[in-house]
Amino acid sequence: MPRATEVGRRRFLGMLAGTAAAVALPGGALGRKEPAAGARRPNVLVIQPDQHRGMTLGCAGDEQAWTPNLDRLAAEGIRFSHAVSSSPLCAPFRGTMQTGLYWHTHGVTRNNRQLEPGLTGFAEIFAGNGYATGYIGKWHLDGSGSRLGFVPEGPRRQGWQEWNGYEKSHEYVDVWRFDAAGTRIRVPGYDWEPRWQTDVLLDFARRHGEGGRPWLFYLAYGPPHNPRQCPKRFLQRFPPGDFELPPDIRALPRAREREVRRLWQVYYGQVAAIDHEVGRILAGLDELGALDDTVVLYCSDHGDRLGSHALEIPGSGDEEFNMRGKASPHATAFRIPLLVRWPDAVPAGRVSSALVCGEDLAQTLLELAGLEAPSGVQGRSLAAACRGGDAPARTALYLGVGLRDVDRGWRAVWDGRYVYSIGRYRVLYDHVEDPYELRNEFGRASHVELQRTLRARLAELATETGDPSDLSAYAAS
Repeated sequence: MPRATEVGRRRFLGMLAGTAAAVALPGGALGRKEPAAGARRPNVLVIQPDQHRGMTLGCAGDEQAWTPNLDRLAAEGIRFSHAVSSSPLCAPFRGTMQTGLYWHTHGVTRNNRQLEPGLTGFAEIFAGNGYATGYIGKWHLDGSGSRLGFVPEGPRRQGWQEWNGYEKSHEYVDVWRFDAAGTRIRVPGYDWEPRWQTDVLLDFARRHGEGGRPWLFYLAYGPPHNPRQCPKRFLQRFPPGDFELPPDIRALPRAREREVRRLWQVYYGQVAAIDHEVGRILAGLDELGALDDTVVLYCSDHGDRLGSHALEIPGSGDEEFNMRGKASPHATAFRIPLLVRWPDAVPAGRVSSALVCGEDLAQTLLELAGLEAPSGVQGRSLAAACRGGDAPARTALYLGVGLRDVDRGWRAVWDGRYVYSIGRYRVLYDHVEDPYELRNEFGRASHVELQRTLRARLAELATETGDPSDLSAYAAS
């Protein structure tokens, strides 16, 4: 990154950090809205599995998925059908979720990079306004290249007080946690990590509910990310030969198709296993008398191609990586589930086709809880849409991975119909006429005017979001 750009970016980050720190001060004027007399602030629960793509839900039309509890969340709240991960990779999305900033602003432009020091996460604002906060599962924001990665107590935990997080793991049957000294210890009585994580949440909700204190909890499940670990009873629901595969996968060589079917069995089994835990959460919170007092938000960090475009992904020759990938401007990678339930304020059974992104989520949760987001956040609150009003008016969303100056990335614009990308991926797909992305129209004479329009919108969004990258460099790559 050129020196002048880096200086300007750090000045901008410093401004955000100072504002956010002021917001988080207990008793401060910023960030605090006193509840009405006798009113109690809602609890807030974020359920964020790793790599759950937006179309693998019964309520999204996937008749092969088994998601009755997620379908219930959608039926009792709102589903945003056009939600995306702006940077569909684990760590960039998680940095965005914590801060409400684009990946190129908060600095986590790839995995294994640390969140910019000094930026305040939304949990700090909740904590500064009297909430108990808790986190469990994959963190992936501490910059550790290790497989485990203990995150020490202090500012690197971004305001999450009760901590059972780790940098990353992806081990679901050998259940363990870190103690306060950073020693890895086995959790007795468990052979499936999500079950333990659900129990930790319900204990957290019970303790703070009994104490009359509102709470915020972030539940970062590992599945349906690799590895291929899943309880047998969920795998048995999905015989590999029974899947109706989409057209682009059916075009694969027969040996590769067999492999995809095995991948689909584990993936759909893991999604079903997470859905089962969501059912346990709903039942447990109901038993505690806390369910209808809790804002429940379900989302994911990105999707999974699961064999789509497996023969055309640039990069390493690792076929497993190409078969199960993300970080690309394909619908299976960047579209994510987004469900919000809160009977006190969110009318049931609504579906919004508004263009929304991960940058919107922290601000949305703060507003639903009656708290103010810091100035400088780059998302747009969806609270009004959740309550039955209008969603933010957008004509397109800005997508991308990496920074041109430090790694080979891409930039894309998506308007709900067309996705147009430059850089590592040069694609133009029409999701209305070609929902499976079988025809890449990039560079075709018949689409010159459309590409010119989308290219101009891409440049506008780069400026609006403060992207320091030079788009001409992407176009030339």
